[in-house]
Amino acid sequence: MSQSEHALKITGVGKRFGATNALSGISMNLAKGEVLGLVGENGAGKSTLMKILSGAHTRDEGDIEIEGVRVDIREPADAQRAGIGIIYQELSLFPDLDAVENIFIGREMSVGKYPNMTVPLRKKAMRDCAARILNDVLGVEIDLDCPVGSLALAQRQIIEIARTLNSNASILIMDEPTEALEKAEREQLVRIINDLKQSGKSVIYVSHKLDEVLKICDRVVVLRDGACVADLPASSLDVNKVISLMIGGSLAKQFPTKSSPRADPVLKVEGISRRGAFENVSFELREGEILGLAGLEGSGKSRLLRALFGDGAAESGRIVLKGRSTSISSISDGMNNRIAFLPAERKTEGIFAEHSVGWNLTASSLSKFGSVRLDRRAERIECTNYIRRMGVKSEGPQQSIGRLSGGNQQKVLLARWLLTEPDVLLLEEPTRGIDIRAKADVYQLIASSAQAGKGIILVSSDSTELLGLCHRILVMFEGEVVGILDAASASEEAIASLSIQRT
Repeated sequence: MSQSEHALKITGVGKRFGATNALSGISMNLAKGEVLGLVGENGAGKSTLMKILSGAHTRDEGDIEIEGVRVDIREPADAQRAGIGIIYQELSLFPDLDAVENIFIGREMSVGKYPNMTVPLRKKAMRDCAARILNDVLGVEIDLDCPVGSLALAQRQIIEIARTLNSNASILIMDEPTEALEKAEREQLVRIINDLKQSGKSVIYVSHKLDEVLKICDRVVVLRDGACVADLPASSLDVNKVISLMIGGSLAKQFPTKSSPRADPVLKVEGISRRGAFENVSFELREGEILGLAGLEGSGKSRLLRALFGDGAAESGRIVLKGRSTSISSISDGMNNRIAFLPAERKTEGIFAEHSVGWNLTASSLSKFGSVRLDRRAERIECTNYIRRMGVKSEGPQQSIGRLSGGNQQKVLLARWLLTEPDVLLLEEPTRGIDIRAKADVYQLIASSAQAGKGIILVSSDSTELLGLCHRILVMFEGEVVGILDAASASEEAIASLSIQRT
């Protein structure tokens, strides 16, 4: 391949943080109109490489070429001028601004040659351009006038892509782009990526969803411990081979063996409703059972899960915990009734990033260590025990949780709630954004909690995860339960069929 056919060429790129080699001698290329998969465990170097290409970090050594021309990327503006755009997993839109304002943020069209704060904006031209990108280039219809914070996640992600295209990016880096999307939304994104590819754009696709990577990408680059260990055509790989390259060996069976639930119900939900969220929902959860909640975004599954914890509580109906009718109208009620909730948005609703692992782990159980004055020694011992029990890779309770990988952060959050000794554990997308090995660890922790007699309700957009972990699966559509499936005999097709229509 000639130099001019390379959209991007990286040669010998390295990056150190103190004594740690985050990247060592990375060399790879990206052709025009190619979709390149970038995979590896958390800590393998993917994020560091993405940040170097986007200007968030500067490389210590090596060269970067764009279409045969060497470029020096030292800040995000350098990356933008070079035609590189990045779409992070945590979207960077302004929720109170509309789609047009977000797409043009920092690149507004104004009257005259010299834009400044006092010059009027060419709002009609901006709107027409935004509509062209969304309708003609991406093939989607989105309300241009409403605040993007009120749009569905998939629509917000498309606006982020439109903003990147508006910056004239020829290389798009996508970080976990389908992590929170439902099946139909993932298929829409795949279509958009294929259209971008056909138009000559190049894409670096970073994901832990390995089956998706193999389906979408032309080639796959595997990083391990900061080094490139494989650069192969996607057609020559399967999921097990990719896992083996990522971890340097084989991974044991992904899903643990399911133990049989006990006969006694730990939770009964009888006809609960909340206007605009869910209606007349009834089910039982037995001790030791893992019950899945499936459905498209907006089906009511997450709002139902949160209502059981007291966040957006049910307005009618009855909740029975261990044979006792109870009212759960607030989060305090949920916690007092020994219900625990692990949210999907780990960084915004889960961890306290500025605090330590120990601080995060005991935040919901401080009463265990004293009512007036905390017994710091007992707290430290308990933290150390849970870190060991949960397999958290850290320097100890004193380490900042923000320095841990996503998988280890998730283990700390799960430990936080297990420390409260709950009877019911509510899990919302518990493996979002964590790598394949961490997923297997979290699956084992969930199964162990069920074996200990806890009732678990699991919301997941991953049908394979629901089938592999759960005993039964409730499928919701437009706020109602439309089917209850036995996971042992159900299929992804059965879940998908119920998710889009009433029976």
